[in-house]
Amino acid sequence: MEITNEKLQEKSEIAPKRWVLVVDDEPGFRNLLQWYLSEHGLNVQVAQDGAEAVKMAKEGKFSLVITDVTMPQLDGLKLLEALKQNIPETAVIVVTGFGTVETAVYAMKKGASDFILKPFDMEKFVKTVKEALSSPKVITKV
Repeated sequence: MEITNEKLQEKSEIAPKRWVLVVDDEPGFRNLLQWYLSEHGLNVQVAQDGAEAVKMAKEGKFSLVITDVTMPQLDGLKLLEALKQNIPETAVIVVTGFGTVETAVYAMKKGASDFILKPFDMEKFVKTVKEALSSPKVITKV
């Protein structure tokens, strides 16, 4: 279930300057995060893979990108690298169902705000998202 533009407009009144991009090739998970984060007052858009996310991120309006690791076209770690190289003030949270210590260390060294294993507690996840958004380095668009 995609969030309608009307719903996005309604939520944008709550958080007009903070946009989150959720990137995951699994539609069910991607749409769940979009809905849940929107219900917590965040403006959320979605992308189905890293390549689409890079195109969307060029707009420069996203304060936070939440990305899965394993995706077609451009995986989450390559997306993280591209974002940090081109838009370093964008916070990135990496989520995966197949995490290793090595992958987590790599992601953190490349600038990820956090590395989270699926499945995770949604309330704790929202807290992590809001903490990432509260960083003074995170971009805010008017």
